[in-house]
Amino acid sequence: MSTLQLTATEARVLAALVEKSITTAQYYPMTVNAIMLAANQKSSRNPVMSLSEGDVGAALNALEQHKLVARDDFGGRVPKWRHHFHNQLLLKPAMVAVLAALILRGPQTLSELRANAQPLGGPADHDAMAAALSDLADRAQPLITQLPRAPGQKEQRYAHTLSGEPALPMSPIESAPATTHAPLATLTARIEALE
Repeated sequence: MSTLQLTATEARVLAALVEKSITTAQYYPMTVNAIMLAANQKSSRNPVMSLSEGDVGAALNALEQHKLVARDDFGGRVPKWRHHFHNQLLLKPAMVAVLAALILRGPQTLSELRANAQPLGGPADHDAMAAALSDLADRAQPLITQLPRAPGQKEQRYAHTLSGEPALPMSPIESAPATTHAPLATLTARIEALE
């Protein structure tokens, strides 16, 4: 498979399908409306999204082109969708759980990731989680990356790379408004104009 690059919407739709196939198997496969509700869920999501039915439909069509999802037209008037994420990327269930947790909840520490992936069938102990992360990182196209420790953080965080390299969080100095750190030349010019 060539390098897989998903948009944030496609990744969220895929991860929502994965999550709901495990946590609410009785309602799986899912309709576009049900997938939209799962993707827009306000709890257990980072960032919170507000996708329309059209956004979800477009994402499903794009994911179908990658063979990551398929339409399930058996026995109903409304088309339903199921994922083939694990088959296409040759992932074990624990690795699927880890990736889904990272896509749905954003960058996480090892202990946060273990707690969030466990309900999805993720690794239960530290060593198994470390092995799953190692497997996900040690591929021709790494599916996760370890982020550098940010100022004030005790532990490093992990992030998925299915939507490209994750943006690094800004330090407090970088996120401060530019007007508070105006260059000396700008201030000098303003003083001269006032004089």
